[in-house]
Amino acid sequence: MEITADNEIILYGDNGEETKLNILFYFTNEERGKDFYFLYRPESPDEIIVLGTSDGEHLEDCTEEELDEAEQVLEAYEEDPKIAEAK
Repeated sequence: MEITADNEIILYGDNGEETKLNILFYFTNEERGKDFYFLYRPESPDEIIVLGTSDGEHLEDCTEEELDEAEQVLEAYEEDPKIAEAK
């Protein structure tokens, strides 16, 4: 994975294929020792993809428990008045 200055993340598949996604935001869960990235495709900004990393280099799918936690974080993010003002 590579994070660009344009708030994009480039994922590299096993065959070298590149996938570019935009970063909505990320958070660190210290208890799990993981960072969670909330990503979206520019053509589908309402479809949020959540991926986690424990090494800062490789993103992986989240467990159901992690997705439940991520959903709560996303709801708090969307309800934050400071975030609403920035939009």
